Amino acid sequence: MRASPLVLVCLTLLGQEAPPRSFRQWLSDLEVGGSRLEQRQEGAVRELRSHEWMALSRLGQEIKQDLKETARQAPDGSLAFTWRLQLSTEPFEGRAEWSPREPGILSLHAANGPAQRKEVPAGAILWPEELDTRLKEAARTVQPFQATTFSFPVQQWSQLQLRPRGKAPLPGFPDTVHFVGEERQGAATTAVEVWISPTAGEVRHQAELGGLRMLSQRAELPAPVFAKGESQGFFERSLQQLPPHPFQPWLPELTLRLEGRPQDLPEDAQQTRLGKSRWRLRRAAAPTRLEASQPPVHGIPPAGEARYLSPSPLVPFQDPAFGGLLHRLALPPGLSRWELARRVNSFVFDWIVEKDFTVGFASALEVCRQPRGDCTEHGVLAVALLRRLGVPARGVTGWVALGETLGLHFWVEVRLKERWVPLDPTFDQAPASAFRIKLGDTELADLGSVGWESAALAFSGARWIPEREGGRPYGEGLTAKGDQVSGPAGVQLRLPGGRWTMKGGVLQLRTPAGGPWQVQAVTHPGEAQTRASRRLAGAHSRRPGWWHPAQGRLWLDLGEGRWLQLEGVSENEAFELLDQLLATASSS
Repeated sequence: MRASPLVLVCLTLLGQEAPPRSFRQWLSDLEVGGSRLEQRQEGAVRELRSHEWMALSRLGQEIKQDLKETARQAPDGSLAFTWRLQLSTEPFEGRAEWSPREPGILSLHAANGPAQRKEVPAGAILWPEELDTRLKEAARTVQPFQATTFSFPVQQWSQLQLRPRGKAPLPGFPDTVHFVGEERQGAATTAVEVWISPTAGEVRHQAELGGLRMLSQRAELPAPVFAKGESQGFFERSLQQLPPHPFQPWLPELTLRLEGRPQDLPEDAQQTRLGKSRWRLRRAAAPTRLEASQPPVHGIPPAGEARYLSPSPLVPFQDPAFGGLLHRLALPPGLSRWELARRVNSFVFDWIVEKDFTVGFASALEVCRQPRGDCTEHGVLAVALLRRLGVPARGVTGWVALGETLGLHFWVEVRLKERWVPLDPTFDQAPASAFRIKLGDTELADLGSVGWESAALAFSGARWIPEREGGRPYGEGLTAKGDQVSGPAGVQLRLPGGRWTMKGGVLQLRTPAGGPWQVQAVTHPGEAQTRASRRLAGAHSRRPGWWHPAQGRLWLDLGEGRWLQLEGVSENEAFELLDQLLATASSS
């Protein structure tokens, strides 16, 4: 799970013949980065350069981003732009051109993507110095301000609207005027406060993301003083605690109550609004016989599926490197869409051995070459492989429950006949688990379409409370009696001679000779979890599992994507459990 890469998209605000400007940036009370803005004159060509950087801590690891942009203006008024955004090992980069001879068109050339011609809205500002001049004029006259600008790294138009609040001098900038308003980029709208000097331009910029204050200000200003309690980081704030449930990944259906800000979420078979503040979540139904036999697309795709089979800078699946991965997949001919989706889903889970939280965002091509990353890297690689194989696929942003935590996440949907079926290559789930809240989907055309900012904003001020699982209160959908426990989706576990107990959402198992062992359903353990473990199999049942000697942890593969984890298990107990624990489930 992860939060927004927090791409910095404010291009240079420079004044004519002004010295370089430096800014410092804070997220909450932590200084996380800054920027430097400068200009050059090369003969008759004017050049503006911007360099912005940020480093954030997430789950004990640091993720970095670095953005460099250049804007050039020729004597005839034509403009040329380049950008290079580093979120991982390989950058996202490209160039763009605009000409006064064709003022309504901006030509874009992103690396690993097809050339595009974007329509320029009437009155939009492309040249940064023009934006700076207009901001200064708004401060001089203390008048409202609005502008449309373009962010090249995310390839989206932004709208900024400001209203003056009055003069508000800052140290070293006595003529500063305070503005309030909002900035909209894509589907995300954020409230902003901006301090602008009629002579020095923008001096301070403050916004809120996911309940945290983002502050950028001129380096000459003194460091801000923050209120107590602002030290919690963005990623920590993007997580919510959930009550424990031993079989949470197996839930076929549950009902959530929303507290706080209302959410405008999409509805489908997996996610249905029940009222003003309640939503029902369901695990996707297994494909019907007709759906499961649907072939992939060969040749010209149907009109409704073409955009979900197209390459882009994020999923450039036409690169020869993907041929190597398909060779590793060793797919037999004639597989249906669903069988291809299942195999790709599991392959991506196994291929990305390093579940690395330091990767800000990597393209599918980079993950193809360097198998590391978290949910977005799993998602983009799966989408790329599926599209190359002729399976319409798209990404999904939202939140997922993992254990006792609800956090931001990214997964995949594939098209089967008239519906989209969710998969989760991060956890090797096909179909994906029910306890996930979908915010929106993306064609993965560009970085701006991923939607992390919208997800972070929607998560702020909202809390999800699980109320029911099917027709029973949440956490009460299982029955422990003697040597048997019955759980969701028709799952039954039995250990002859054992005894199951349930207290406070924690399930335990003991026998006269061993235990108690804490038992819970988990997702497929990854290579990093099993690296120091031993591969075991029951002597009679041949059921596979992994046992971690140092942690006394046993993972049992119950089949059909169901895994069980037991804590406090010795090696002898592990072999006995693999042989003696009986597991049955309905066919759903």
